[in-house]
Amino acid sequence: MGSTNLAGALQEAFKLHFERGGQSTILVVTDGAPDNRKAVFRTIIEATQKISEDKELGVSLLQIGNDSGATEFLKACDDQLQGAGAAFDIVDTVTFDQMEDMSLREVLLNAVND
Repeated sequence: MGSTNLAGALQEAFKLHFERGGQSTILVVTDGAPDNRKAVFRTIIEATQKISEDKELGVSLLQIGNDSGATEFLKACDDQLQGAGAAFDIVDTVTFDQMEDMSLREVLLNAVND
């Protein structure tokens, strides 16, 4: 089983967003739960505290495969971060089961428009 350094990848993406400014949607395609869940939560929460409205930054987590641990984690990112201190709900999750009924175009449009 491979490593999933999602926190590091998000830190780099957020850094680019804040350097550039404007609006960004970050698409993350993953097949497993990250190495460090708390670091991912912390990274997203910190990013939300640097924006003034949720339209500035969005993260779409797209699950490939049916790892139940990954599904649980991705749903937690989508549903629980505001309760943990996030200023905004910037995360949207599309699980493998949900994606089976969608075209790639629909997945990408939902990511950008959510």
